[in-house]
Parts: sequence; C-alpha cells; structure tokens
Amino acid sequence: MKRPSLAPAIVALGVGVLALVAALVVSFVPFTASGSAEPTAAFRAQKSLDEVLFKMAMSPAAKYTGKVGYKYDNAGGEGTVEFEDLIATSSNTAEGTITLGSNQAEYRQIGNNPFISAPGAFWNDLLVADEKLNLDMAPLDNKWASSRFVGLPRLGTVLGPDNLAAQIGNVEENSEQQLGAELPSPNRGTPDARRWPTSDPPIEFIGDNKVKIGSWEVTYEPDSKNVTHVKGELTVGSATYDIDTSIDLQPADRAQKVFANQRALVGDLLSVPAPGLWPKTPAVSPRLVGQCTTAACAYDFTVNGNTWSDNARGHFNFGLTLNFSVGDRPAGALGGECKPVVRVDFGQTAVTRCTATNLPANSSIRPQSAFTYLGFVDTTDAALNKLIDDNEKMTNTEVVYVRTGNKNPEQAAYNSSVTGLPSYYAVKRGDYLFDGIGTDGSLHVTFGPGYKEHIVGSGFDPSWEGTKVLKDQMKEQVKAADDVEVVYFTKESETALALRLLVVQEGHTGKIAVAQVD
Repeated sequence: MKRPSLAPAIVALGVGVLALVAALVVSFVPFTASGSAEPTAAFRAQKSLDEVLFKMAMSPAAKYTGKVGYKYDNAGGEGTVEFEDLIATSSNTAEGTITLGSNQAEYRQIGNNPFISAPGAFWNDLLVADEKLNLDMAPLDNKWASSRFVGLPRLGTVLGPDNLAAQIGNVEENSEQQLGAELPSPNRGTPDARRWPTSDPPIEFIGDNKVKIGSWEVTYEPDSKNVTHVKGELTVGSATYDIDTSIDLQPADRAQKVFANQRALVGDLLSVPAPGLWPKTPAVSPRLVGQCTTAACAYDFTVNGNTWSDNARGHFNFGLTLNFSVGDRPAGALGGECKPVVRVDFGQTAVTRCTATNLPANSSIRPQSAFTYLGFVDTTDAALNKLIDDNEKMTNTEVVYVRTGNKNPEQAAYNSSVTGLPSYYAVKRGDYLFDGIGTDGSLHVTFGPGYKEHIVGSGFDPSWEGTKVLKDQMKEQVKAADDVEVVYFTKESETALALRLLVVQEGHTGKIAVAQVD
C-alpha cells in the first residue's frame, strides 16, 4: 500500500507482494467497552474487511473493468476515463485500453510514469484551454506521449491493488472512534503511541458479501475473500476521484507479462512529448545586437527553457516566427522574417538571431515574435530498464500486513500522508511493525508532531522516557530489517536533527536514514 501519486507530484511510497508466498495476518481488535460478551456487528464487519483488503493488497496484480471520474479544484480539468480489462500491478504499473469521451487510447504506466498513445482528438478533449495555448499538438497524434503533467489519473497508482486497498481501509480522518490505553509496543511513551479503539468502527455489513466503509462499498466472495467490486470516492490533494469498477485479482505470471511488455516498449519511450509542461514567461525575449543601419538591424532572441516542474528531465522544441515592424508598417512589411526551430533543454536558454534588412532611413524598428512549443521528457535505456527491474523486484517481494492500534489524530494524519496507510495498518517484518514500505523496499517509520518538545539542545532529553524507547526500537528495527534500509520520516525539522544525532550515537549510520517531510 502506498501513497497515491498524481500529476500534481506526490511522492509515491510503494510496496510489492508475492502471490505465491502471500502471508496474511489479521490482528483481532478487542471488543467494545459496551460490556457485550460478543463482538459487535461493526467489529465483525471490520474483521471481514481486513481479510478482503489485505488479500487484495498482497495480490501482485488486478484486472479492472469500470470507470474513474476525476475532478480538480484548481482548474486542472475534469472527466471520466473508462477501461475494460485494464491490468494494474502492486508497483504502480499498468497496461490496457482506455476511453475518454468517444476516443480510445492505449495506456501504459511504468512506476509513476504514465504514457498514452492516442489520436489527436483524445488529447484535445483531455487538455484544458491553458494547456493547449501555443501547443504544437501535431506530434501527439497516435504517438507515445507522457500524460504525467496533465489531469488524467495515473491509473496504475490509483488502481494498484495495494494502493486501492489502503485508500478504502483508511477512515481515520473522519472517524470519531474513542481510543483506549497505549499499547505496549511499538512507540509506547512517544507521540506516535498506538491505542486500541474502544468504540465501534464506522463499518457495516450490507448483505452477506458487501461491506460499507465511509463512502466505499466493497463487494467480495464470502468464502475466498476475493474482492469483486468497489465503488466510492477518493480525494488526493486537489483531485477527487469517483471509482466504480469490478476487480479480478491476478496471479504472479500476469504481472510478469506486464513487465515483459514494458521492456519491449522501452525504445519508444526514451524521448516522448509531454503536453502540460509549458515554458515560464517570457518564453521569447529580443535583444538588439550592435547598431542598426539602413542595411541591417540584428536582434538576438533568447528562448526560455525553464518550466514549472522542478523534477522533469527533457527539452522543449520551439517553432518560432520572428519578424519586425518598421515605423507604422506592420510586421513583415519590410526586413526579414525568420522561422527557426529551436531546441532548449529544461532549465537552460538558447539564442537565435534574426536580422531586418533594407530599412528606410530615420525609421523605428520593433522586433516581434510568435511561437509554438512542445515539451519532451527524456530518459535513457538503462534508466528505464532499471525502473522496470525495480518494479518487478518489488512486485515479487513478500509483504505482511497486520492491523494494530490507532495513533492519535495528528500522528495518524502524518502517518497516512507519508505511507498511504492508515495508522492501524502496519507492515510486519521480523518481530517489528513498521509504518510503511517504499518502492525500493526500504521500511518506513513516521514521526508526527510533538517530539521537539522533548529536545534539549540538539538531542532528545535523556530524562524523557521516550528517548530510551527510541534507542531500543532502533535496535529492533535494524535487526528486523536485516539488510534493508530503514527510513525515518519526520514532520519537525528539530526532530530530524535529533534523530540523526541519535542514529550516529547508537551506531546505526548507513542502516537508518532520516528525511524531514512536512
């Protein structure tokens, strides 16, 4: 389960599964405090839902037929994408045919990189007005292009069986469950301590094969616990998704076929158009070169390759029309006209020169420019194949999920924002419960707000009981992780510094990394 990643960049923290050796652990939540001798209907529904969602999360792939409606609250567009027999794996990978309006497209996703091959009409329907301004759309027609920077959902991320299971199971944000005493481990005595709930979870049975949780309805086979259909709403950042789809869990060999198909496509994806990536303004800036005479007047036009995305590697192709107005005469009436095609790498500039000639004496000259552009995302054969290899490796990595106690609301919200998991879902490795797992296999531990109150100078207060807890848990985490890196995510910069110091003091350098993420 991982945090979903959209075109608005969201760091995707992924997990993989091993279908052939799938391990499922469902921790039973204590009965409510009502004094009942039997678990309530809500707790029985929760147990069934855990079995369904954990089995779904540990599936290497799933096949979907249905639709995802999407809408952005920042004018990023809206629509409904439909699909039939779309395959999504547990490592943000997908392949299949999709439909938007009356237009079809081939969809592929490698990690967090989505690609589409579609007719121009598909792109015309998909892009919003600002994205089409000055865009050269001709090269998009039935060619592979990146949809990373436009509003179309990243279907491999939204529908990845582990991702979707995490989102369906996460009701902490709107839950009013009461929490009991702290659990003995992990995190006892720290802000991230967990507690069993003592009130009913917001889950209910609908018939004998359907559960309602929040906005979601989950249909499953009662005997096998295989999910068959999900319907509900998902909000991620500025995006809202309405998901209504059947689900058919797939075996490991179906996921392997997806990776084989991706490797065959690598050569076509090394430099692909990327609509939605536009240059910062001004895109073109003129500068007079030397002195103007009646014979000639030269201008250098600087082309801007800076774009709004800070993490894109590639280039722009600009088709320029450069000309001049002389006196009160319109552009092109006198002098020259230049129509160069200029390539400029992202973050760089390029310069092209255009010269007006045969000018009347004592006249004023004004340079003018118009342009079309298209961005391209560039990568290498080695980088793309490594990404496919890493995704395949993660899909073949066993992950064990367990239900544990809830963190307090602030810590739970931070936990979910980093890992994509509700705080009551954990990844069990050895004898330790981690908060999440990354696409590189690293095991994640989150530190929400409240730790900086226990810092003296640059380190944790030795008299605080949580300091000993942190030291002891570092040893347990490193032992459980074995040769896998443990990554700490902290909300507070002061806590990040104190944790780094503690890692060094306890001799875990190279085994535990610390990242500060708001």
